[in-house]
Amino acid sequence: MSSDIEKLSVQLLEHVPFGVLVWYLDDPADDGSLRLLYANRASGALLPADLGSRVGRRISEAFPSVPAERVRLYADICRQRTPRDVGQVLYGESPAEQSAFSVCAIPVLDRGVALVVENLSALKHAEAETRRLNRFLDSILEQLPAMVFVKDAETLRFQRFNRAGEELLGLKREELIGKSDHDFFPKDQAAFFVAKDREVLQRRTLEDIPEEPIQTPAGTRWLHTRKIPVLDESGEPRHLLGVSIDITVRKQAEEILRASYKELEQRVSAGSVELERQVGERHRAERALARQIDERLRAERALAQTEEQLRQSQKLEAIGRLAGGVAHDFNNILSVVLGYSDLIANQLHPSDPLRGDVREILRAAERAADLTRQLLAFSRQQVLRPQVLDLGDVVHNMERMLPRLLGEDIELTIRTAPGLSRVKADPSQIEQVVMNLVVNARDAMPTGGQLTVETAPVELDEVYVREHVGARAGPHVMLAVSDTGVGMTHDTLIRIFEPFFTTKEKGKGTGLGLSTVFGIVKQSGGSIWAYSEPGHGATFKVYLPVAGEAEPPPAPAEPPPTLRGSEAILLVEDDAQLRELTASILRRYGYRVTCCGNGAEALVTARGRNDPIDLLLTDVVMPEMSGRVLAAQLGERMPELRVLFMSGYTDDAVVRHGVLESGMEFLQKPFTPELLARRIREVLRAPRKGPLPVR
Repeated sequence: MSSDIEKLSVQLLEHVPFGVLVWYLDDPADDGSLRLLYANRASGALLPADLGSRVGRRISEAFPSVPAERVRLYADICRQRTPRDVGQVLYGESPAEQSAFSVCAIPVLDRGVALVVENLSALKHAEAETRRLNRFLDSILEQLPAMVFVKDAETLRFQRFNRAGEELLGLKREELIGKSDHDFFPKDQAAFFVAKDREVLQRRTLEDIPEEPIQTPAGTRWLHTRKIPVLDESGEPRHLLGVSIDITVRKQAEEILRASYKELEQRVSAGSVELERQVGERHRAERALARQIDERLRAERALAQTEEQLRQSQKLEAIGRLAGGVAHDFNNILSVVLGYSDLIANQLHPSDPLRGDVREILRAAERAADLTRQLLAFSRQQVLRPQVLDLGDVVHNMERMLPRLLGEDIELTIRTAPGLSRVKADPSQIEQVVMNLVVNARDAMPTGGQLTVETAPVELDEVYVREHVGARAGPHVMLAVSDTGVGMTHDTLIRIFEPFFTTKEKGKGTGLGLSTVFGIVKQSGGSIWAYSEPGHGATFKVYLPVAGEAEPPPAPAEPPPTLRGSEAILLVEDDAQLRELTASILRRYGYRVTCCGNGAEALVTARGRNDPIDLLLTDVVMPEMSGRVLAAQLGERMPELRVLFMSGYTDDAVVRHGVLESGMEFLQKPFTPELLARRIREVLRAPRKGPLPVR
């Protein structure tokens, strides 16, 4: 019988789900004499070791990594015969293989101890996974745009609140947790909430409350709330989960909509009585409604047109900035090409065969300079010299020249209104506008037609300004050029002012004519609009704002008797190649030239000179210090110093919106040696105009 019980015990130990290891203390006085007597099947699966081969070995041989204090603990249990819960221990052949185990020690035999071992790794993994899932759910709850709260089913006190709930109630969750509805809401409202909560918990079903008002620090808010009972394993409610969405804005919109419907019903009712009483009134109401619809459609079309104009205006503005920057850099290069080509040409004998080649280089560079001037005109960065003038006089002065541009198959009509108000513009640039528009109209009538140029006074009102982006209200003078040519499609019409855009055949146009017109008009403070349809010709209308009285024309400058001189010139230019060329040209004309690459260097050079400087020739835009600031600082020390500014474009300190400031002398790049020498002599011979103010 005893043998059967032992077999049964072994079978039970072999099939229990936890490990059992039996140790025997051979020598009561020696802790290290613990010897492994038995290890069940489960212990072999739990511990990363071959336990079958370790039965019979001492503990230091079977498990060398077990600490000495734990060996002493097991030996004490063998001696004292007292069971112990060892608790959690870590075991593994190496740190990477260590796992957590729960160990319970039970004394057996006369000097033995049975260690019951349970692996805690799976439990700890489950606990970690539970914590991760809780954090995941917490993050979702915190980001939900709805108030989420949890109450205890018994006390109905708040146990959980998310961020949206804090924002809605205006309270921190620390102030809410552990409190009930009676702590925050009016008595009647709190009683309603509690009664509804009890009802939900009693029924154990979801309750949907489409609308319920609550009082908050921001006033009354309307909520759409769902309350859900949270049951335990036995089906008893333990918590109450609530989810509330703020529908105040929707509620207000519905109230407004209901009021509108009510008002509409009242109006319809009143209108129906009136319609029954007078049929004619009904017809007038219908016509009024039709007018409203028509006005709305016109307003929508006008809005779409304005948006399209704005997009096109922004596009042209961006292209203009790009074109201006390219022209500025290119002007420096062209100044060098023109200057050196002219110097070489003047040094060659008239019969030298290379002289013709150099002249071709000069002509190509001059054509490139014309191109950059057109780009500057489009980008509104050319220098204008505006005058107060009569636009009709400008057109009449061109009356004899325009027919030569057109040919015999085009009939030209010029109509100018008498007594036109004056405008302020550069007359040569306005002539360029008229010529470009006339040539464009001529090319649109390959088989002949009628061309009309007219001027008239107009008043641009607010309605026109709203429909035409960039236009300004007030009195204007209109210049219109109309033709009976082939016309343009809408897609072409919205791109006609873009540089290099052309509908002409290759080689018959640069695509800069209308873009030049656009830039001149905009720089003159005006606006231009084109109207056309395929097969119905085109009309271009230029509007220039009315100016004041005419200014007296400047006295013509007397040409200098000679372009040579011996004065001292301080040349400041950050482009090294152009600086060397300019200095070489000036020295050929007899001037004493000192060169500097920037403003700071020029100030140091000027302070170190004993002899006076007669003229400062400086670029406008330079790193660290502009030409204007340099001229102002030198002018304080040298009151008699004359200044000539030079630049490849006019978006800088001496030129405001393309118009030279009073007292400024300016040389536009690129320039030829002769033009440079002529401007130097003009500035040196002109009376001193006073120091420049520092900006």
